[in-house]
Amino acid sequence: MKNITSFKKIISIVLILITVSLSGQERIAVIQDSQVRLLDTENGDIIDPSFISLDSGTPKALIQVAEEIWVGYQLADKIDRFDLDGNFLSSIDTGLDNIRGLSIVNGIEVWVCNSGTNNGAPGDAIIRFDFDGNNLGFFPTTPQSDSPFDIIDTGAGEVYISYSGTNNIERRDYSGAFLGNIVDQGVVNFIQQIEIEEPGVILAAVFSIISGGNQNGLYRFSETDGSIIDYWSLGNLRGVAKLGNGDILWSSGAGISKLNPATGVSVLISGGSAQYFGRFNLDGCVTPATPTGDPMQTFVQGATLADIVVDPIDVTWFATEADAMNNTNPLPLNTLLEDGETYYAVNIVDGCLSEPFAVTVTVTLSINEFSEANFSYYPNPTKDKLTLKHSSEISEISISNLLGQNILVLHPQNSEVELNLTFLPKGIYLITLSANEAKKTINIIKE
Repeated sequence: MKNITSFKKIISIVLILITVSLSGQERIAVIQDSQVRLLDTENGDIIDPSFISLDSGTPKALIQVAEEIWVGYQLADKIDRFDLDGNFLSSIDTGLDNIRGLSIVNGIEVWVCNSGTNNGAPGDAIIRFDFDGNNLGFFPTTPQSDSPFDIIDTGAGEVYISYSGTNNIERRDYSGAFLGNIVDQGVVNFIQQIEIEEPGVILAAVFSIISGGNQNGLYRFSETDGSIIDYWSLGNLRGVAKLGNGDILWSSGAGISKLNPATGVSVLISGGSAQYFGRFNLDGCVTPATPTGDPMQTFVQGATLADIVVDPIDVTWFATEADAMNNTNPLPLNTLLEDGETYYAVNIVDGCLSEPFAVTVTVTLSINEFSEANFSYYPNPTKDKLTLKHSSEISEISISNLLGQNILVLHPQNSEVELNLTFLPKGIYLITLSANEAKKTINIIKE
């Protein structure tokens, strides 16, 4: 009986250790009083109040970049890099001024919100870095918007950027091209950290009040049209993060708090000036799922990487297996496919790489050249309807996004077709039509 009891105790200890190990993989981190504190992702409890001690100079935002942690300083104009144990590695301290949010974009770059011109910085702009800290250049956010404050990657070929100057949340593609606003200017004032709470819902920390208009506090915005879904008057918010139990963390100059959105009750977790939240996996990279699909695919001449069908759709493509394994020389989605070539898809999540998935393509010549002289379409850009005309019968029309994801396929069998595009969010779309066994793809801007 004694041996059985001892065995049960051993099993219990093992189970506890497994539970601790599993729960220890992920943490929400927050900057407060020049400390990086680690919080439980489920309930927001503080697990480590002093994981990393930070310099002065207003540390603002933090993210995990593969096997490192990057902390951006708004006034010290630098990014400090640490390993996953919190040991300092190095600093990026040139070409930055008044930086705020930072985010991994497309799995291969870090984008930083910059708003000053000291130290050779470009002013209101997004500055791009690779994971080794090399500056890859920038794109200005003006004239559409100014003073960027936070940035998030949607994972669908777009980023959302919040602003404190123009007070909007906008959409841009991975090249930095402006796609339109989600939350228009003048709805709220001084948007700081943003997070996608769930598909279709954006959480936003709003710092200031609009005189005679909407107040500061925590907002839920519709990802589709920017309308206000929910609002809680909580003060001058800086950071925001969703917990596993459904509560919402928020930060301000007064501290770190937790809101129960069902009751509207908010409780203080820790007093003291706090900034942005981040999400860490301190056990290092967890290998994402390997992409899946047909390893042999056939296309007509003119097809690009965006036309290859794999799951998930937001993969990164490489020309060689060595590049795919090392995340070097990624190919743009508009790369033309070459007959007989093999391309390698990698699923990159938070800088962690999946095993590559190889797709060999066959490219065939189209039967006929498309007759441009007998084809017209209008208006472009369009807010709702698009008219397509051809001298021959249009047999098929397909609509896809810039990632090559198919949205709609029609078989009108008519020489004139009016498409109702009101169901599409604002953005750029690819419309491919077939007439007389020839194909034509056009870019359409949906306003």
